[in-house]
Amino acid sequence: MEKQANGVRVMLVDDERDFLDSMARALSRRGFAVTTATNGMEALEICENERFDVAVIDIRMPVLDGQALFNAIRMRHAGLPVIILTGHGTIQQAFEFSKRGLFDYLTKPCEVEALAARILDAHRNRGKTALADAPDILAEPIRALIVDDEAEFLDSISRVLSRRGFSVATAHDAAEALDRLEGRTFDVVLADVRMPGVDGPSLLTIIKKRHPQVEVILLTGHASIGSAVVGLKHGAFDYLLKSQEIDDLIAKLRAAAAQSRRAREEERRLKEAEPTGT
Repeated sequence: MEKQANGVRVMLVDDERDFLDSMARALSRRGFAVTTATNGMEALEICENERFDVAVIDIRMPVLDGQALFNAIRMRHAGLPVIILTGHGTIQQAFEFSKRGLFDYLTKPCEVEALAARILDAHRNRGKTALADAPDILAEPIRALIVDDEAEFLDSISRVLSRRGFSVATAHDAAEALDRLEGRTFDVVLADVRMPGVDGPSLLTIIKKRHPQVEVILLTGHASIGSAVVGLKHGAFDYLLKSQEIDDLIAKLRAAAAQSRRAREEERRLKEAEPTGT
């Protein structure tokens, strides 16, 4: 086991400190390189700076729970296999997670050897479930809608993105953005958090109800952990500062657009697979 596990990087996330420490030590003794986090937000922050081969996460956690963390990982780090390890699981929950690409769903208490074996399986099979046409999914220009009440910023960012090959539309408030979403298909919406009337998080909620396959990135000059958590829980792809480097912003927009197009492609395939009436 130790030789097989050598170099396999595991993110282990659980708010029960005693369990987290003991399981981390047990996996480390078997050759895994283990990094720990006590909640979903902490795990996401670590994942932005480090690469992992497998994530093992609990469901019930403070700040950002396992379900929200799983959704964020699927959006930001689509190729990272996720194993849920929980003492609060249900059959229905396991079924729903499996449909959305979860590698495995384990219940506590779980023997270390059993968990280690599933981590190795996840590592060996990483990427095998990706869509076959994923490399070409961004062959067409990314369709981005930028929403901000600051006209100067709106004009500046739209010109930058257009020069980078994006197909850009703009809106000065949520109402205008929703009108544009009804008129054409977008891959990603980049929305300011603070806007008069309907703000960014409220716009996010409306978009996710009406256009669930459109990804939304919230952009702000006034970041807070609280608003970031709310955004992620309501389905935001990411939460970024306006001071973000443009190359980093573009990378996030491309990742969000790829996620949106994968979702549309999967929906198309499911519809084609449905039996037709006689």
